[in-house]
Amino acid sequence: MSRSLLRLESRVARALSEIIHEMQDPRLPLVVTVERVRISADLSRARVLISALERAEETAALLNRAHGYLQEELAHEVPLRRIPRLSFHTDPREVL
Repeated sequence: MSRSLLRLESRVARALSEIIHEMQDPRLPLVVTVERVRISADLSRARVLISALERAEETAALLNRAHGYLQEELAHEVPLRRIPRLSFHTDPREVL
């Protein structure tokens, strides 16, 4: 994996963490952590590993439904020609 892709994954993880923290959705738990982001080599998809203190599966499903909003907000934070399609997971095996 290239160094630039690793840097991009780290930058996307930080930006998503901030965006999720700022979301005003009462269905989200108070603490949602972005553990890891894996971006495909062609930058078309990003798998995001999250953890939450409660209702982790429900939280991942909620974030998957809000992927359009999250991608739009991510576009403002990370300057890329094409923002990857986000998918949120709670199982680390799905993100490796």
